[in-house]
Amino acid sequence: MPPRSDNAIVIIGSGPGIGTNTAAVFAANKFNKIALVARNPTQLDKDAESIKSAANSSITVKTYSTDVIDPAQFTATLKQISQDLGTIEVVLYNAAIVSQSRHLEVTDDELIHDFQISTIALNNLSRWAMPQLVALAERDASAQPTLIVTSSHLPEAPETDLVSLSVSKAAQKNFTRSLRMEFEPRGVHVALLSVAGYVFDHKKFLNARYIARQAWELYAQPRGSWTEDVRIEEP
Repeated sequence: MPPRSDNAIVIIGSGPGIGTNTAAVFAANKFNKIALVARNPTQLDKDAESIKSAANSSITVKTYSTDVIDPAQFTATLKQISQDLGTIEVVLYNAAIVSQSRHLEVTDDELIHDFQISTIALNNLSRWAMPQLVALAERDASAQPTLIVTSSHLPEAPETDLVSLSVSKAAQKNFTRSLRMEFEPRGVHVALLSVAGYVFDHKKFLNARYIARQAWELYAQPRGSWTEDVRIEEP
């Protein structure tokens, strides 16, 4: 698939790992507009500089410090992204917080907080992203409108010290699959990028660069051969 010349990607949950590496891969493949969304403005500035230094051409990198579990703040940020970058072709939803929780100890607030990140914020994102991705598919046959959600092994293999995250990731996977059922017939590729384990640079497959390349491969798949879920794990 030949790359287009004017493309925009939004990374929700930027950071020095999967988020930044994915943005760098897309920047190297003719995506010239990048939006980075996360809570920490200092880290966002570092992420933007690393992406710019890795790109082979001039690109626009915009950063947005926001909390995805604040609906009003998150919605305002998404509106600003549209004003700054125009139509979006790819969204990577990579927001998550990994914190330990165990049965008989996990609180209601912990469960609700993880669900807000994994599913409620993704729902708010879909209200903004899906209409423009569908419209892009309708007007530009060369476009590949795509929503990628980073998942994990937890929906199928929950861990007893990650009770809250395991539950919320299962809900997120179900929600993402329902988005696929609704919007794939309308020209939008909705896919899960399941990272089955902790990510470290020394690992063969569970490293941020390899995962980022798999995100690009998902985007590059031709319609008719779209993959629903790519699982990345060590042998």
